[in-house]
Amino acid sequence: VQLPAGGAFVITDFVCFAGEHCLPAMGTLPRIYARDLGSVLLLVVAAVASRSNFWMRGLTYRSTVLPVWKEKIFKSVVYLGLLGTVDAVLRRGGQLLAHAGLPVGPGSERSAGLLRGLLLHAPFVFWALQGPLSSSTRDDRGWSEAASKSWFWKWLSVKVFKDTRVVLSEEWRHLTAEQRSHWQHRHYIIGMHPHGLLPLGAIISGLTWASGGLRGITASGAVLPEPPDSGPLLHQRWLVHMRLRAAVATGACGLFPIFFEMFRYLGGFECTKPFVRDRLREGKDVAIFPGGAQEAVFATPGRYVCYASKHKGFVRLALEEQRDILPMWTFGDEAIMPQMWDPPSSVRALQTLVKEVTGLLMPPIFGGLPRFPPLTLVAGVPVSLEDLWAPTLGGTVTDAAVEEGHRRYIEAQRRLFDMNKVHVPGGHANAVFEVR
Repeated sequence: VQLPAGGAFVITDFVCFAGEHCLPAMGTLPRIYARDLGSVLLLVVAAVASRSNFWMRGLTYRSTVLPVWKEKIFKSVVYLGLLGTVDAVLRRGGQLLAHAGLPVGPGSERSAGLLRGLLLHAPFVFWALQGPLSSSTRDDRGWSEAASKSWFWKWLSVKVFKDTRVVLSEEWRHLTAEQRSHWQHRHYIIGMHPHGLLPLGAIISGLTWASGGLRGITASGAVLPEPPDSGPLLHQRWLVHMRLRAAVATGACGLFPIFFEMFRYLGGFECTKPFVRDRLREGKDVAIFPGGAQEAVFATPGRYVCYASKHKGFVRLALEEQRDILPMWTFGDEAIMPQMWDPPSSVRALQTLVKEVTGLLMPPIFGGLPRFPPLTLVAGVPVSLEDLWAPTLGGTVTDAAVEEGHRRYIEAQRRLFDMNKVHVPGGHANAVFEVR
């Protein structure tokens, strides 16, 4: 179209100037960007609601369990917002590349939309409807023994980390046969540290068969006699009645692909008190990370932080449910994805905000490239709490009893750490145990 200098004409929603590029007409801007801004607005509304009502946090912050219908509506809103936002980024990104003379993908907007629908929207909607929106993350019904024996975990153990093990603490060598038998025939709440950005060592060696399960071998290689009535399940060669499950942050186990499947099939469920209590009363053992996502802030090579000085809810639960606590520490998990020691205050504020919304430490602030150190999960001697238990199952316990139980737990973790750091691979001999 030939136009005089300064001339202009309108094509649908765009004004085209002679010698210039076409720009959106001012009156059409709201309609053009409504879809993009609407998706972001959905995410903002979901985030504000989650942060205000602690929907992704658990009963440490809420007094009641979130109704299932409300949880599904919340997840649906989050997914709609995420899909719309990703779609907008892909759409606008394609337009920007085409504008720069670097066309990618289909030549028309219609074809590009169909492609996004086939490769993005349809698979994600199918996954959401078949997964989080139809299955519960409040119990361990998704647990699969086959998943715990998958070749993937063995490959990760042997090919990526080279050396993953689960061993007994040296403390077990100092117990009598009668004392060992006593602890081998009980159920536990398991206290796990450190959390790391993702506790792969605890997952590989604790929830799968990749490291062979717990046996009568200590960190130094000493061999102890295994119980004659050992069972066939994971870790039952040493802990006869062990039926291990894992209480996981709500945001990790219930919202995102891959994490949802991984934790569901490995026995993970939402870390909320009533759900943990139900698993315990079914005769199962539940692993908990008392430090939570906040402990991941300290994940960096050479730093060993037990972030539990103020976290005592798991001790109270153990006393109420008449359980002892089995301490475990994974040497190497602190170093897999190094975090920056002192990130900018603005980034730390963003992490705090996201954690308040989802319960997860995001975005991670890497202080170096990922590492693949040897990973050794060490099982300590259980912390005896029987003299502090509630008089009846589910009964009340005093704050003084919780304080004493917590003190014993911290000391048990410290003892486990100090007695085994020289025996595990990875250069931990001079490590210093920190409690925060």
